[in-house]
Amino acid sequence: MRFFHSPHIKWLGLLAAVSLLSGCAGTGDSSAPQSGRIRITSEPAGAIAYADGAELGATPLAIAPGNHFRSGFVGFSYRYVGKLSIKKPGCETWSTEVNDAILSKDIHARLKCDPNYQPAAAAPSPGTPAGTATGDQTIERLERIESLRKKGLISEEEYKQLRGRILEKL
Repeated sequence: MRFFHSPHIKWLGLLAAVSLLSGCAGTGDSSAPQSGRIRITSEPAGAIAYADGAELGATPLAIAPGNHFRSGFVGFSYRYVGKLSIKKPGCETWSTEVNDAILSKDIHARLKCDPNYQPAAAAPSPGTPAGTATGDQTIERLERIESLRKKGLISEEEYKQLRGRILEKL
């Protein structure tokens, strides 16, 4: 039994206890969303948000960071890491490297936009009535809402309503 009274064993026990206790301690950040989801907004709204290059959807939107950003050990801590980018035609791309601190609260991006930017109007193809989307635009819109539904960003009911509106314009 003399082995357990060794000073080295006592220090190892103390270090193990400190490690366990520090791993259980919270960050004390009361601003973290309770649901595990954060809102991403932009000014102007309607910009497209990307997590590490994968489209998340148009702002404003709510995401669960664990579903979109990779996580792993950084030193001795397990953390989210990645890059969040927000893009809108006529505006400079806004981006930031993300970590647990950034993803613990809602994110708002103020985009720097060209006040003289004029989006190129898509010319309707011959035979397409004015005010309707071309075939390519319709397909793009349908694919976008399908992607939002698969990511859980819109409900099945919202998906059906949006799909119906898009198809009505054909």
